[in-house]
Parts: sequence; structure tokens; C-alpha cells
Amino acid sequence: MKRIFTSIRFQLIFVLVVFIIFTFFTISSSISQYLEQNEIESETKRLTIISRQIEERFEKMYTAESLLRGYDNITAKERNLYINVFLKPAFENYFSMISSAYSDVEVGYYIPIFNNPISVHSSKGNLIKKVVVMVAIPEKYGGGYIFSAVPQSNVKDNIRNIIYSINRIIFYLALITMIIVLIITSFFSLRILQIRKGLKNLERNLDFRFPNYGGEIGDIAASINSMAENLKRNLEEMQKAEALKSLGLFTAGIVHEVRNPLTSIKGFATILSQKLQGKDEERFVRPILTETERLGRIVDDLLKYGRPSPLSLVKFNLKPFFNHILELAKQYDSKKKIKFELKCQDLTIVADERKLEELFLNLVINAVQAIDKEDGLIEIECIDEGRSIRITVQDNGSGMDEDTIKNIFVPFYTTKEHGTGLGLAIVHRIVEEHNGKILVESKVGLGTKFTIILPKRDLK
Repeated sequence: MKRIFTSIRFQLIFVLVVFIIFTFFTISSSISQYLEQNEIESETKRLTIISRQIEERFEKMYTAESLLRGYDNITAKERNLYINVFLKPAFENYFSMISSAYSDVEVGYYIPIFNNPISVHSSKGNLIKKVVVMVAIPEKYGGGYIFSAVPQSNVKDNIRNIIYSINRIIFYLALITMIIVLIITSFFSLRILQIRKGLKNLERNLDFRFPNYGGEIGDIAASINSMAENLKRNLEEMQKAEALKSLGLFTAGIVHEVRNPLTSIKGFATILSQKLQGKDEERFVRPILTETERLGRIVDDLLKYGRPSPLSLVKFNLKPFFNHILELAKQYDSKKKIKFELKCQDLTIVADERKLEELFLNLVINAVQAIDKEDGLIEIECIDEGRSIRITVQDNGSGMDEDTIKNIFVPFYTTKEHGTGLGLAIVHRIVEEHNGKILVESKVGLGTKFTIILPKRDLK
């Protein structure tokens, strides 16, 4: 029951019903008052016309009888006799005709010059509540008045019929509105139920995503998708950070145990190679030296990754810094005809110069290795963005597919035959140590673009 009362559909319908009831009574009351006033004014005009018509007819009949009988030349007694013998019957005949013509109207008069001065004609009897109009007869015609009236029930009945028709229209409109609201709320309720079900799915599987619903509900679904994506990425980064932390401690211990025996092997192999120089057995020693050198590089990379040193911040100019990086890269593989372009102004940055050299040299050497065409191009660009400096390293080499891009910063992941899989992991760590960001864009056959964003800082 509580769930029903708290549902959006119930709340919308409840608000709508209350609004309709309030509107219904408000409109009915206002219309009733307005119609009653108009109806009374209309009846008053009609009754005024009837009363005025009777009064005018009396005046004409009185004037005609006065001229015919010579009221001005006879005594008052004779005039009163003539009035009741000739004028009254004629007027009463006319009065009866008018009463019949307006059967719904109560008409009457008070004329003092008649022997029976008061007369009322009504088909509905003497009603208490009436709409009454009185018209005075001038004194020169004997005075008195003519009145006409209708019961207020007539007015009420007319208004009641009109209100009934209006209420019926309002009822049908309210019914149609409620049906439309039910349809609309059903649509939204369905979307809300889908979102609630989707949230349950998200609790079990962070890979679940809502479809595009459109409108405000679609915006909510898109926001939930974005939050789920960020949550998944944060969880993966946390798991990766924990794994890397454990791996760092593990590799630091392994390096310590491997480095000394490796140095001994390399030393004895060098002595053995010198003694066997020029003999056939020397070919068995050369692989030992080559492999120990490769193992030495792996050990060095493991040491760098497993036991990072604290930042040693200095202020330096990026333009000569990258000129030095490119000079080192040109010596790495002189057989390839690669064009190097540097677009960097005299920008200064506060950072660990030695670690940034390792970072960018790693990226540039990777770019050189990725180029397998004659018209190779490597571009480095520095852009001042106010609070940060954006540095891009772009090549037109072989590029990477999506799976490779997802894993390039994972330790020991490599697509190279003799790679250690730690170079880009170290790059990623150096960027994080500087509180920066690294972005990768790559397409197979078109090349790769690394973007490093480093925040500006002051040298304390």
C-alpha cells in the first residue's frame, strides 16, 4: 500500500483529481453567480417592458376616455362613475389579454381610481421569492402603479439547466484528461521501471548500459551510463593500482635477489669469452653475454617500476629539452629515414627533468620502432593551456588496434619480440607522479598520437 501511495502515477492522479474537483466547484460557483445575475437582469428587462406596456396602455385609454367623456367638465362623482363603468372594464379586458400572453409572469396593478384598486393575475399562485418590477402611473392619470413578477425558481431552474450542461462538459473533459494522464504516466512509469530494473542489473554487472530513451528520461539514463562507466573505470584503476602496488613490492624483492647472480654470470661469461676468443667454443659464450645484457635491462626496468624514486623538481625550458630528446632518438636507429619535427616555443616547466627525459625518450623510441616506411614522420608539439602544458608525440607508423590500446599501460604486456612490457607502464607511472594525464589515439596503418597533459606548478 505504501508503495502505491508513493508512486508517481498515484501522486499525479491524486493531484489531478483534487485540481479537477477544486476547478469544478470554483467554475460552477462562478458561472452560477454570473448566470444568476445575468438571468435576473434579463428578466428584469422583460418585466420592465411588460409593466411599461401596461402602464402606457392605461395612459392612452385614460386619455381617450377623458376626451370622450369630458372628465375636465364634470364633477368628481360623475368622473368616478364613468371611470368604473367604461374605463375599468376596457382596461381589465386588455389586462387579461396581457396576462394570458405572458402566462409565466405574474402581473398586477394598484389603481386608486378603480373601485377595486388591486388586481393580480398569476398561474402559479402567490409565491414569496420573486423578481418584481414596478412602474408608477403619473398622478395626472390618478396615480398608482403596475407591477410584473416571476418566481425566482424560474431563474434557478434556467441556471440549473445551464450548469448541468456545463458540468457535464467539464466531467467529460476531466475524464478525457485523466485517461490522457494515465497514458502519459504509464509511459513514464514504464521508463522508470526499466531504469529501476536496469539499476538492479548494474548492481550485478557494471557492463550493463541503458538504451537511448530520448527526452528527460533519456538524459537520466545517459547520466547513469556515464556514472557506471566512470565507476567501472575507477574500480579497474583501483584494482590495477593495488595489483601494481603488490607487483612493485614483489618485483623489488625479485630484482634484489636476481641482480647479484646476474652480475656474476655476466662477469664469468666475459672472462670465458676472452679466453675462448678465436676458438669455435666462443660461439657458445656469445648468447650468454647477449641474454645477460637483456636480463640486465629487464632488471633495471623492474627496479625503476617496482621502486620509484621521489620527484626531484627543477625548472627547465622545454625547447632545448626536446632538442636533446630528438638527438638521442636519431642515434637510436640511423638506418631509417625519419623526419623529426619539433613545434615548441620557449616554455618553462617545473618537473623532474630526469624522469621526463625517460618518459619522452621512451615514447619517441617507440615511435621510431613503429615506423616501417620510408617517409616516416615524428612530430612533437608543446602547447601552453594556461594552467597546464599539453605535449603531443605523434608518428605515422603502423598504429595499434583497440585491444592493444586498452593494454599498453599494463605491466609486462608487449607486442614486441624482445620487449619487456614495462616501458609504457613506467611512462604511465611518471605521468601520474606529476599529477598529469596521458591520452592515446591510434589507428592501424595510420599512426599513433600520445598526448601528455602536465599541470603547471611553482618551484618551492
